[in-house]
Amino acid sequence: MRLSWPGLQVAVALVLLATGCAGQPSLTGTAPAATPAATHTAPLLAADVTGGVPVELGSAGHWAIAAGRAFVVTAEGEINSIDLASGTTRWQASFGLGQAWDAQPTIGLSSDAKTVIALRTVDIDATPSLDLLTLDAETGTGISEDLIVDPHHRWQIDLPPRILAADAETVVLADNPESGYQTAVIDRSTATLVWQASEEAVAAGSGTVITRASGRARASGTRLWEATTPLGPLLAQTEDVVVVTAGGSGIWLDPATGAELARTDPLGEADPPCRPATSALICAGAGVIGYDLATGEQLWSSPEPAEWLATVADWVYLGRAQDRGDILDASTGEVLASDAELPAIRYADETGILVAAEGGYSWVPLVR
Repeated sequence: MRLSWPGLQVAVALVLLATGCAGQPSLTGTAPAATPAATHTAPLLAADVTGGVPVELGSAGHWAIAAGRAFVVTAEGEINSIDLASGTTRWQASFGLGQAWDAQPTIGLSSDAKTVIALRTVDIDATPSLDLLTLDAETGTGISEDLIVDPHHRWQIDLPPRILAADAETVVLADNPESGYQTAVIDRSTATLVWQASEEAVAAGSGTVITRASGRARASGTRLWEATTPLGPLLAQTEDVVVVTAGGSGIWLDPATGAELARTDPLGEADPPCRPATSALICAGAGVIGYDLATGEQLWSSPEPAEWLATVADWVYLGRAQDRGDILDASTGEVLASDAELPAIRYADETGILVAAEGGYSWVPLVR
């Protein structure tokens, strides 16, 4: 089934493009998904997103989505570019250096979505190293493949770390649970470790990397500010603010200074507890509250709690019981549908919607 949404556009650009994560997939990786703005007059129900193309994406950190394509890395180290509208494979590539560990590689996209970055752990002369492969996202042509080593033993190389962010200059790596939380920044031009910290990174922008404990200059690792309380997972990100969990709430931070700009009410058990829409952030706690994404100002509230949240454009889906719930306008809180059968939305952009399906996911293309 193909849906027609006139004038569909992506209105908010968040940190990364869609990357596999626990629970509902979200935009790079680990940052939450930007959702499309549409002129479609009625919100989509479960019956509107049936008959999509089955896709196999695998588990967290091993796939990324951009512009209607999925980039998937297999346990054997093969990278596949899949056209989501048809399910066909556009190109394949593979690693070529070192003796691979028995650990599935990770994958991500550059901030402009033009480069695929894949990473695996290998042995070189019995010493763990990282094999960093970059590919042209359109054609699969190899750009570079380098071994990342740490001769000074500043960094514990173990299972392939998560690719948190990448641009033309650097790749930000995070979270190595086998050997403790770590953040590392790699210089792409020299394939060397620029800096490392024994703190888990939760967000990265063009100039700053935010860890659970501090904000650091992306280029040098210089500590710019310290968090007054441990920072949790990323909830949303724009060019000017980062929203993360802290002390049971969501807080808006200035990434350059660490100043707290706003705070949500206490968050509940929904995973994730907040979802970004075009210009709002919707959070579940004792009830459901919509906040202005840029400022943290409360826009509306609904007293009834939600078990889960999803957003598509300016619609927020509130799961109340099993597969039923309400659909609200994300900016105003107006109820658009109540006690409706909701689709199991996992991700949406200007090209389609990814929904949970038996045995995996299904992609429903959108026609402009």
